Amino acid sequence: MTQPPYSSGPQNSGSQQQPPGGPAWDGRGYAPGFAPRRKSPRTTLYVVIAAAGIIVFLGVVALLLPGLMGGDDPGGPTAPSPAAARPTAPAQPSAQPSETPGGPRLTEATTLATRFLAYLNANDQKHATTLACADSKNLLAGQLIVMIDPPTKLAVSGPAASVSSYYPRISVPFSGTTKGGVPLAGTVDIMDQPTRPLCVRLTSLAH
Repeated sequence: MTQPPYSSGPQNSGSQQQPPGGPAWDGRGYAPGFAPRRKSPRTTLYVVIAAAGIIVFLGVVALLLPGLMGGDDPGGPTAPSPAAARPTAPAQPSAQPSETPGGPRLTEATTLATRFLAYLNANDQKHATTLACADSKNLLAGQLIVMIDPPTKLAVSGPAASVSSYYPRISVPFSGTTKGGVPLAGTVDIMDQPTRPLCVRLTSLAH
């Protein structure tokens, strides 16, 4: 059998000839169905998650590291105990009995007795009895009628003192003259009940 002669035409050097019956090649040199694989979006997501996990881990280590280092240092500062950190209340002054419920209010009692005697010196028994206790106002008014006769000059003559009796009272001593020159001395007895204002209960004469 005689073979057909080979073609002696010019060769196409610009592109590769397609083999007979083979797949059609595209311009990039890839056959259809054989394009290069693209990177999956999941790969990028995994990278982001891993980077975030590393950042969180480093943050936790940064927070715990100072405490761990401080606990291992025996010479480091120690936290103050709750008892040491609690401020102590200032000591209450003991020289203010007037602020103690039920205690002797000596300074206030002296001031009240001074006002009471000033009304008697002014022959103003009406205002003097306004300082009296409600349950003894009438009795005190009767005492003043008998004891006091102007001209009167009375004044506090000593320190006030708390007296134990059937009712809590503070006695304030006084002395002076009444009826022009008759000596008069005694105590202004002031009721001292807890949580109640001071009031003049009676006036006692010295014997």
